[in-house]
Amino acid sequence: MMALVSFCESFVRLDKQPNSFAGRPYLPQIYDSAKRNLVLRCGRQVEKTTLLANLIVFNAVQYPGIKMLLCCPRREQAEMFSRSRLRPIISGSPLIARCLLGSNRRLRDPMNLTFENESELTIRSAFRSAEAARGQSADILLLDEFQDIASGDLPVLMETLSHSPRKQVVITGTPKHVDNHLEAVFSQSSACEWLIPCDCGKDVRLDEQAIGPSGLICPNCRNQVHVINGRWVPGYPESALGSGYTVSQLMVPWLDFSEIVAKQAEYDPIRFKNECLGLPTVLGDHVLTREEIESCCNRRPMSKKLADVPRDSHPYLVAGLDWGSGGAAATLLTVGYLSGRNKFIVVHFARFQGSEDPNRVIDFVTKLCREFRVRVVGTDGSGNGVLHNWTLADKLQGQAKIVGITYSDSNHKIQPQGPLLKWTIDRTENMGFVFHWIRKRQVEFPRLEDVRSFVEEFLNVIAEYDDYSHSIRYTKPETKRDDAVHSATYALIVARNLACPPSPDFS
Repeated sequence: MMALVSFCESFVRLDKQPNSFAGRPYLPQIYDSAKRNLVLRCGRQVEKTTLLANLIVFNAVQYPGIKMLLCCPRREQAEMFSRSRLRPIISGSPLIARCLLGSNRRLRDPMNLTFENESELTIRSAFRSAEAARGQSADILLLDEFQDIASGDLPVLMETLSHSPRKQVVITGTPKHVDNHLEAVFSQSSACEWLIPCDCGKDVRLDEQAIGPSGLICPNCRNQVHVINGRWVPGYPESALGSGYTVSQLMVPWLDFSEIVAKQAEYDPIRFKNECLGLPTVLGDHVLTREEIESCCNRRPMSKKLADVPRDSHPYLVAGLDWGSGGAAATLLTVGYLSGRNKFIVVHFARFQGSEDPNRVIDFVTKLCREFRVRVVGTDGSGNGVLHNWTLADKLQGQAKIVGITYSDSNHKIQPQGPLLKWTIDRTENMGFVFHWIRKRQVEFPRLEDVRSFVEEFLNVIAEYDDYSHSIRYTKPETKRDDAVHSATYALIVARNLACPPSPDFS
């Protein structure tokens, strides 16, 4: 029986070219291990889906009459896999097409594929439950984006293999947090990682510490190392479950290393670790440390008036405003500007207690915005902000654009709303971006003695996993405040999108 690697190199065509493993020394062992149970913990765009399609085609050709079940979280993902990944491989590979399609050359139903040799592939979605897969019978169960498939439903899906003598399981996904069910299954596998030997005698793991300015480096001696010299090392070689592998974007040959460095600068730390490095994150801990926050504080005092701010920055001053909802919640204003493209300078914080008269608070906010001549105010667009933003716009009389910002789980375009602008943004992504800039010291605060009570609010934020949305969310203890975090987030995103300086640096 031909091995999977040899089959792919001999018969599979991708974009009319032979399936090649050149420059991918990490792939052959993964493909060979696909004969038994397999768990892949992967970054995005590392040929995970191509492996699944190749594995399906290989088994459909080699084992006539075999039954396979593929589950994805959502139906849209399932249909896209069938139409965009699997079908092009079959129709574009002449010998495979002849074997699986015969003279028909068409597969009408993307979710239920019966081939010429009586091999079958059934595709189902299982986001909230595995009900759609009940009653199916399979020899091979393939689970894609397993981290988003309904938690706890693996036993239900495994029942589809109960009458098969083969009972093979292939699980793939992109990690989220360490408590996710993908991580639970991976930890029961052999959990292989790609280690690169260094001349200093240390093995280099592909994590953040191995990312140098222009290539992979050894964290111990800082010398450059190369992916092609690596080898798979199992964490649990005696695993009874099967083989497990972590595949990172740091391994793939088609990404220029500068792209990785750029992603590390642009993505929030959680997204970068999950989607680029293929590694899980630890949640429930505080997002930022005191040392990280305090290292961003300069020696300059907090600005009280426009004359205290560098003149060249005046055209780019913005404000972020988080309206308090009364009681303990405070209204918090952040004034700052973008220096060049990669540094945000906070010049002023102001807090107004929730017990204060709302009209008095709006008057104070208006006075500060006029004093600093801010050009854009990014402000809370929900709750009390719906009314307050209209009042603020009237009082500023066109001095600044007022952008009402509403948190959501995705980003949308800015829309006009009378004299205001309305903007819906991804809460986790944009807050995570601010935390990332703070970690990279790309946010600068005034001296600590002037802003301690404001910047310490950043220490209250923790990251948790939301089981309903299957995503990370930032939250805080009920007794703590995070008004400064939201205010600074609004200020930074409007600065980057609506008040960005044209020159590389003007500070």
